[in-house]
Formats: sequence, C-alpha cells, structure tokens
Amino acid sequence: MKHVLAEVLRGQRNFDNKSDGAWKRVAYNTVIAKLYANFEVQVTWENIKNRIKIWRSWYGIVSDILSQSGFDWRWHQIHDCCW
Repeated sequence: MKHVLAEVLRGQRNFDNKSDGAWKRVAYNTVIAKLYANFEVQVTWENIKNRIKIWRSWYGIVSDILSQSGFDWRWHQIHDCCW
C-alpha cells in the first residue's frame, strides 16, 4: 500500500498538484480513490497527511545518519545478501 501511495503522490507532483510545500486537494482525492480501488481501504486526507509526516521524519533520521563522518553504506553487500 505504501508503494502505491508513493507512486500516486509522485504522479501528482508531476501534474503540479503540490504547491508551496503542500498537496492540493485533488492530489489527496486521487490517492484516496487509488487506495480504495486497489485495496478497498477507506482512508481520509488526514490519514495521508499523517503518513507523509512520518515519511518526512524517517527521511530526516536517515539523512542524519548518512551525513555522519565515517558512515559507509555498502549497497553491493546489501543487495547480494539480503535481497
């Protein structure tokens, strides 16, 4: 479900349905319709807004970790052993 949410929001951003850092109502309505069509889950625009807030906090945490001196991310080892 989170992948569909991210994909729809990315598409809405490409349609300029995000302005001044906030999503337009049409973007929320599109996400609500898509999630219901794919998963028969009823969500509100507040649910979507809260999920975006959570993603922002996670992004901040990961960005802080990656910016630390000496931090090394070994993508080739992760993909080889875990995926």
